[in-house]
Amino acid sequence: MRVEVSYKNIKSSKMLEEIVYRNIEKIERKVEKFKKDSSIHLSVHIEKNPHREQFFCWATLYMPMKVLTSRADSFEINSALAKIFSALSKQLDKVKYKVEKHLLKKQRVSAKDTIVIDE
Repeated sequence: MRVEVSYKNIKSSKMLEEIVYRNIEKIERKVEKFKKDSSIHLSVHIEKNPHREQFFCWATLYMPMKVLTSRADSFEINSALAKIFSALSKQLDKVKYKVEKHLLKKQRVSAKDTIVIDE
């Protein structure tokens, strides 16, 4: 999975990068189920309002079948990051459920099409 993290009006610190990459690892574990031969790209953007202590964060996950996005703003950067990664995680769970449901339905249809002839 390709990951891109960008910052605006804020300097990258070790603590901030640790929080971001810890959450990215969680997303990577969930995305492993969708990886086959396709490329998946995660873009995370963190921005600070230059006039007051307010942070804006958004993340976009580009998958072959779908594009997932989440946005959050908060007066604390930790809570804004937690919100966007939580939203992405929930969206990934929904996509996973729909894919599994589709595959299960496909298996049922193919099982009905097979005819067993006893002699």
